[in-house]
Amino acid sequence: MSQAAVDHHVSESPQERDTDPLVSEEEAAASTSNQEEADDPPPAPTWLRRRRRAPNQWRGNCLFRLLIALLFVLLLVVILADQMRHHHDDAPSGGGDGPRAAPITHIASLGSSYAAGPGIPPQRNQAAGRSGNNYAALLQRRLGRRGSHQVTLTDLSVSGATLLNLVSEPQDTGPQVFAPQVRGVPASADLVLVLGGGNDIDYIGGLMRDAMELPADLFFGTSSLDSADALARRYGRVLDAVHAAAPRAAVLVVEYLVLLGADFVPGVHAPFGEARARYHRQRAALLNNGTRAALAGREAWCHVVRVSDRSGDHGIGAAEPWVTDYLGLSDGTHVPYHPNAAGMKGVEEIIYQKLVELKMVDDDGDGEL
Repeated sequence: MSQAAVDHHVSESPQERDTDPLVSEEEAAASTSNQEEADDPPPAPTWLRRRRRAPNQWRGNCLFRLLIALLFVLLLVVILADQMRHHHDDAPSGGGDGPRAAPITHIASLGSSYAAGPGIPPQRNQAAGRSGNNYAALLQRRLGRRGSHQVTLTDLSVSGATLLNLVSEPQDTGPQVFAPQVRGVPASADLVLVLGGGNDIDYIGGLMRDAMELPADLFFGTSSLDSADALARRYGRVLDAVHAAAPRAAVLVVEYLVLLGADFVPGVHAPFGEARARYHRQRAALLNNGTRAALAGREAWCHVVRVSDRSGDHGIGAAEPWVTDYLGLSDGTHVPYHPNAAGMKGVEEIIYQKLVELKMVDDDGDGEL
């Protein structure tokens, strides 16, 4: 190479050296762009790309999941309800919401004279003043007629009994000494009827003393309870003992019939005035309040038969009385201030309707209350 050529090569500017006269500006720009794209990472496959959901699609998925959750909860509720229904079917006592229980085959009856039926023929046990037509005996025969099975009655009622005679203390009636009634309750009983408390608060005894002007120490007058709470506690002991003796039995607590109802006139239907009538009505209220309070905490197997609510129109002086007046004290025709035969039938009907309510029996349409 000649010196002139060398000098010419050296004198070229950097710009001239970097520019290829054979490459256009557009081609150079394209080449640069391709180089930058080559340096970028390749795009991810479409199946790896995060898809952006439309708002409507998102709402639809939420509603679908909510519907599934609701269906699951509904299924749980149905399963639990079915389990509770089967548990209720196996319960010993009747209930208002369940199916009808197994047939009643064995009745036990405990109580005082309002359960026993003194003076009502035929008298099955004179020492106990126990009638063959008291409400327990009438109920036994009714259930036996309606069903295809035999119904047994164990009647332990004794006239004059207190709640203590039902649960713990023997009762001496003169001709016979009766063991505490609860001891005779058979374990096989599926229905137990209990009535008591009137002699514990001097209810009937007080009426008799006022009618005959007798001493205050007769007919439990000096040892009576004076509060519904005390009566409820004593009654509760009886109910617990009954439940222990017959744990699968439904226990019905039967109230006393009303004596001084809407038709009673002091001085006409009894030889005492308004003040004493008011006192005896207060004792009746105490009896009912204490009786009903005794069921507290025992409702699963024990129910009250509200006889007092349905017998107010059948008291002393009524056109169709279910109880006797005081005249029997003098003429001996009947036991005063006690249920008569119509009263026992009335109580039996009220008990039967309670059994219908508890779905322990079917309504036979024979009631005439």
